[in-house]
Amino acid sequence: MFALTIDQRSSRARPDRVPELLALLARLDVILPFERTAGDEVQGLIAHPDGVIAAIECAMRSGDWSVGLGVGPIETPLPSSVREARGAALLNAREAVEAAKKSATVHIAVRGGGDDLEAYFRLIGAVLRRRTAAQWRVIDAVDAAGNRATAATQLRITEQAISKSLLASGNDVVRDSYPLLARLLREADERSQT
Repeated sequence: MFALTIDQRSSRARPDRVPELLALLARLDVILPFERTAGDEVQGLIAHPDGVIAAIECAMRSGDWSVGLGVGPIETPLPSSVREARGAALLNAREAVEAAKKSATVHIAVRGGGDDLEAYFRLIGAVLRRRTAAQWRVIDAVDAAGNRATAATQLRITEQAISKSLLASGNDVVRDSYPLLARLLREADERSQT
């Protein structure tokens, strides 16, 4: 099981971004939905690696969040709210988000999954945090349209501009790495259950 604790950075000096993040995370397949747990922090439980990757990508988009991923078991039966849940994954996520807050560069940490998993997430996080809003618009348009030509028409730009934006954003490289990241997450989850 995977627990994510996501805390807004510099929340005292910035507007509350929790509702916006919760709206993005509500689209994901989760075990217990993300909800505000304290002030500017959200937490949720996810069973599948693809959901973990999607949730972390959502949080890393703006750079406003410290992300803690905890891997480990959760006590069953599951309650109806993540606030009532208990288990090692949640404790690990708490420790991870505290470590992520202290990072000088990429604000993501993993506990219970091994150093390789954290290093991999930090590498991908470094690419994601460098993307511009315009690059995210292109990525979103291509994902929604299913192809570059339709996305170019919808955005009123050329296919060449779409290709240049995708190349500059590192989108193909990041997406190509997600299957390996999913495998590392599955292996970490299996190790944590034994």
